[in-house]
Amino acid sequence: MCIRDRDEVVTYLEEISSEKIQSIDLATKVLEANDNWDNDSITYQEAKDEFAEFIEDAQQFVETVAEPGPPSTFAGLVKSHEELKSLAELIYVDTQELLEGLTSSDTGQQRSAALESFNNNINAFQQKVEEIVATNTSG
Repeated sequence: MCIRDRDEVVTYLEEISSEKIQSIDLATKVLEANDNWDNDSITYQEAKDEFAEFIEDAQQFVETVAEPGPPSTFAGLVKSHEELKSLAELIYVDTQELLEGLTSSDTGQQRSAALESFNNNINAFQQKVEEIVATNTSG
């Protein structure tokens, strides 16, 4: 691997590591707001506003993850990046489901299911980043 290629890979690994931190921040905010709602620490309107903000944050996250992506000459990184993009899309859908669950007439089942899916997808995203970084920094 030439120096330019290595530099491009290192830049990409730094990008996805930063995106992992963004996913942790998003998860922290979502879990905190959900807990605040469950504990009656915030009003329904405050919860709705916060959950709506998560959708915007997740949309921005999808865009951040999508571009610029890895160097196109590395097929393995390109394939792995597609997985990250898919997980980011699922996280975005989960945030929409969280708001729908909050406003639903059920007793919290939809929001609970959305939160479980959100947590699973956030964890999968973070694990995938760790796997990509480990695979490309070993040796």
